[in-house]
Amino acid sequence: MKEPSTRKIYDVQASFYDKTFGKLVARRIKKAVSEHMNINPGDVVLDLGIGTGAALDYYPNRGKVIGVDLSPGMLEKCVQRIHSSNITNATVFRGNALDLPFDDSSFDHIFISHVISVVSDPVKLLREAQRVAKPGARIVIVNHFRSANPIIGWFEVVLSPLFSKIGWRSDLALQDIIRETGIEVDYRFKLESIDLWETVVIRNTKSPLDSGPLPGYPALA
Repeated sequence: MKEPSTRKIYDVQASFYDKTFGKLVARRIKKAVSEHMNINPGDVVLDLGIGTGAALDYYPNRGKVIGVDLSPGMLEKCVQRIHSSNITNATVFRGNALDLPFDDSSFDHIFISHVISVVSDPVKLLREAQRVAKPGARIVIVNHFRSANPIIGWFEVVLSPLFSKIGWRSDLALQDIIRETGIEVDYRFKLESIDLWETVVIRNTKSPLDSGPLPGYPALA
């Protein structure tokens, strides 16, 4: 996966995404946000790869949501959703999830839905999430990960080049991400006993860093 080509793929998909793939994963996004993020009054949430804004329907009004996405087409649909639903606690902008313009330890929660398998460097994405998340913050990932079943996993590896042409890879193994980032998984679950997608709930255990604001980007209020 390469960011320029991925951006073009999702710019095209933006016009029909909610009616296709979006419908398939809607229940999983709702459950992850509504039941597993534990957003408190005044909390700041980063929706990393917010896409068309599907999760915005489930965030409580008591928190502030910052949404980032690489695709202008997807963001256009997201902004339309914000206006049509009169959502007042969300701000979205175009940005690269591999190079986030935020201070260290800025967010109370991070939501990463179907993004980690569409970027060129999944490990770097998660490390960026760890960096901008506060120590102890909850990071919730909804995604497809390669099956631990050797036969199914083999097919997912073989078919991954095909899937990458429509915007995602099927061969990403969660255990590889855990090993390379040192993340601490609190728990993980699937909505159905047999499910292509999994929700992974992580507690951010990295040490707090204090490098100050990045050039040109003020600290979050």
